[in-house]
Amino acid sequence: MALTFFKTPKNKQYNYKPVYYDARKEALEKLSKTAYSEAKEGKQDYEKALRDRMQLRWKRSSHVRARKAARGRLAIILVVLFLLIYLIFFI
Repeated sequence: MALTFFKTPKNKQYNYKPVYYDARKEALEKLSKTAYSEAKEGKQDYEKALRDRMQLRWKRSSHVRARKAARGRLAIILVVLFLLIYLIFFI
């Protein structure tokens, strides 16, 4: 038996399992579920499926609107910069 003056602690172990989220995959699964439920149940779940479709289209349109707004801002900034450069160097 060996004499030890200091006890060294054991390494801690973690049960960490990373979770990955794929928004596109989630949307596709949701669409396939609603399509399957519509085919299976008929018109009983029609309102819920319609609500999901409208929500998906609204999300898509909001992304398009955001892109258009960003392009507009970029165009305005570029025009202002070109005007400033023109005024500084040519006038």
